[in-house]
Amino acid sequence: MEEDEKIIVESPGEEVGAIIYKKVISDVLSDLSLGRVIEKVRVYVDVTEPVFIFVGLRHPGLASVHIKDFADLEIGDYGKQQVLIKLNKEAYIPQLLEKLWERYGRGNIIHEERTLVAVETPDYMDEVDILSEMVIDEKAGEIDDRIVDSMLRIIPEGFRVRYHQMTKEYILFVASEDAIKQEWKDRGQAILDKLLDRVSSNA
Repeated sequence: MEEDEKIIVESPGEEVGAIIYKKVISDVLSDLSLGRVIEKVRVYVDVTEPVFIFVGLRHPGLASVHIKDFADLEIGDYGKQQVLIKLNKEAYIPQLLEKLWERYGRGNIIHEERTLVAVETPDYMDEVDILSEMVIDEKAGEIDDRIVDSMLRIIPEGFRVRYHQMTKEYILFVASEDAIKQEWKDRGQAILDKLLDRVSSNA
């Protein structure tokens, strides 16, 4: 087990399950565009307890997100003065549309397909590069909402009893089918402390 890996899942007696869970976590974080937000993840799952512990370290500050980070851009079909934005992820659609409306006006933005936005502009040759680098602002509260959403997708089904801490530095979730035990909280805190110590020593 490499301590420098981004995601490490420990599940006593369930090596295959741990590998599958690691893939699930990676996919969920990617789907919700949280890969740039969460720096390290450590998970402990014991189905015999049963308990699920998730610890994640957040990147300091809010990373700037550019359109090119979640979409491919190209010039429209021949004869059309357009820039086409083909979305690979849908998490930023509301912020993207607000930015485009502000710069080009609502009447010049065509969004008839969920993952495709067309920007009508006579300067499409120049605008395709400008749009690629455009920063999409995101409020901290919106990121927190996505983190909570990710936890609800990752936590095993039926684990409805939950305890969590969420700060600007880390996320700590403990979930179970039963009442949360203090020893589980302590284990989560120990995982967090070890992770924070390791990051500090590498800084």
